[in-house]
Amino acid sequence: MSAPASKSPATLHDVAREAGVSLATASRSLNGSARKVNEAYRQRVVEAAQRLGYTTNLFAQAVAKGSTTTVALLVADIADPYFSSIAAGVIDAASEEGLVVTIAVTGRNAQRELDTVRALRGQRPRVMILAGSRTTGSAFEEHLRAELSSFEDTGGKVAFISQDAAPFATVLLDNRGGARHLAVTLAGLGYRDFAVIAGPPEIRTSEERLDGFTAGLA
Repeated sequence: MSAPASKSPATLHDVAREAGVSLATASRSLNGSARKVNEAYRQRVVEAAQRLGYTTNLFAQAVAKGSTTTVALLVADIADPYFSSIAAGVIDAASEEGLVVTIAVTGRNAQRELDTVRALRGQRPRVMILAGSRTTGSAFEEHLRAELSSFEDTGGKVAFISQDAAPFATVLLDNRGGARHLAVTLAGLGYRDFAVIAGPPEIRTSEERLDGFTAGLA
């Protein structure tokens, strides 16, 4: 006994025919066009789409518009509470704007980060957000900057949550100031001997925090 043939997914043409409207009207009704559609027509299109099980082709929209309703968020380690809290905030803010967040984990690997950015560009997200410390002296930084600049040149937006990443928009974190304040506070409480457990020296966050803590004890 042969398996039943799979049913092809409904297309926008199918929806337009089912609703008895033009293809353009069906498209504007379902794809959030700025051009107003008669409410009766719009409702017919929506109901037809529901009956046929039609879902919007996001890739086709991306090709037509140059971007999707997706925000790409790159983090070093999603299991780290620091990055998971950032992800939660980005998801909340994106949801308010009707956007969906795609999360990629780089593992603090510069090559993986670069490869991920290149792959994500093909998915045409509206925004790329890179959260996490940059690596000092990384040969990949120049290539990453070029990829992101090209992404912005084609209409995308880039934002960093880390150290200054000019010419891109950046949410700056005062690692030095925070660590210095911690050292001053502890010294003011009478502590005199300290041991600092820091990250790898090539990670800028580690470097800045250690510098700030040392300065606070000077």
